[in-house]
Amino acid sequence: MTAEHSPAETFPEAKVLVVDPHATLRTVVAQRLRQDGHLAAAVSTAGEALELCEGQTPDLLVSAELLEDSTAQRLASALGCPSLILTARTGAEPVVSLLDGGAGDVLRKPFGLEELAARCRSLLRRGNGLMERVSVGPLEVHLLLRQVTLRDRPVELSPREFALLCALLMPPGMVRSRQELLRMAWPPFSGGPRSVDTQVLTLRRKLEQAGLGEGGGIETMRQQGYRFSLEALPPTPEISREPLSGSLQTTLAS
Repeated sequence: MTAEHSPAETFPEAKVLVVDPHATLRTVVAQRLRQDGHLAAAVSTAGEALELCEGQTPDLLVSAELLEDSTAQRLASALGCPSLILTARTGAEPVVSLLDGGAGDVLRKPFGLEELAARCRSLLRRGNGLMERVSVGPLEVHLLLRQVTLRDRPVELSPREFALLCALLMPPGMVRSRQELLRMAWPPFSGGPRSVDTQVLTLRRKLEQAGLGEGGGIETMRQQGYRFSLEALPPTPEISREPLSGSLQTTLAS
């Protein structure tokens, strides 16, 4: 290892949406991006992507060029975010066409995961929307430092609890199903609905003990999942409800 900064040290968590019809590929890509500290979610179709990002904007879209129900270019336009398009076509013409059509970058299949990660870092470096901190009432989440404070006092959370809290705050008030939370805060092929319930319980207790009120601001939505309720927060002189530089929230499953 050289003395250069690692990607996780260089960038705050960015919200990256991976869309590819091949389950293994999208899972591996999302997992590699999580290793860089990004909040990566993976879905198979444009419809699922739009549903996941309703009212939100990811920092970067990594998508197969051709999708079952759309194209990467149309999806990026609908989401309003930069894109890294993965194409299976050969020759220079398709790449030129995609770049001229608005793609931030194009990567030809098959590709190496390290090259993909580097291209994502380059695209994210161009943006100026990455945030280091999200504030919701008296609660502050420091993304770069991976720390949580309540009225400037630290709240000790495990990496999984931190990822779960980020998922619930992206944005606050949005109902997240157990499956969504699994995808956003757990590594692929790990955990289940019971794991979500258990982690929500421990997160609630820690936030309650820290002084965030009954339930720690986390509300159970019957037969739907969970949400972080702004109404449940203790009153403060001023509430800052800054969204995460875009919002997809998926979160780093460490």
